[in-house]
Amino acid sequence: MYLQVFEHPQDVTREELNKDLLLLPLWRREKVLSYRFLIDQVLCAKAYLLLKNGLREAYGIADNPTFEYVRHEKPVLRDYPDIHFNLSHCKQGVMCVIDDHPIGCDIEQIEETLDLNLCHFCYNDDEVAGITSAEDPCVEFTKLWTKKEAALKLTGEGINDDLPSLFTKDVLESLMFDTIVRKDNGFVYTVCRYKNPKVTNET
Repeated sequence: MYLQVFEHPQDVTREELNKDLLLLPLWRREKVLSYRFLIDQVLCAKAYLLLKNGLREAYGIADNPTFEYVRHEKPVLRDYPDIHFNLSHCKQGVMCVIDDHPIGCDIEQIEETLDLNLCHFCYNDDEVAGITSAEDPCVEFTKLWTKKEAALKLTGEGINDDLPSLFTKDVLESLMFDTIVRKDNGFVYTVCRYKNPKVTNET
């Protein structure tokens, strides 16, 4: 697995972004510039460049990656269907993961206060209890959120209204998670993979 995180995208200047734009294919440059705010342009540009750099470092691929979109608009590499990737970003960081098997990831900002209404909307009673009793409920909330979103991005389902019942026993037994807390930089990220990817790919 290849994993890379770009930290502090909020510090990127317009001049630095302009240099990044020169490294992008026209279609991605147009997508970047379709966003109104600088931070959103930076996130879009950096996510693509992390993928481009990862494909070069891990697979020796120097071409600009081109996407196709499958179920729920999940992007896949048009010219390299056996290489799997996932991108995620928040205002504190941008991440990219690449692997030979399906993979999902999510990076999220740690909020300063816990929104209990949102907590009950996203999580079941046991999960809420675990969050509210944790030493740092905001970190615990974010850890669980990144796990759920990474899992949904792995399967290609995307965020839905059934988050509280997402992690059934069978689902949890089929997945493995790597979660990193970067409290100093204000974010948490999680990578999600199948425990048995060969069986999953064949079914």
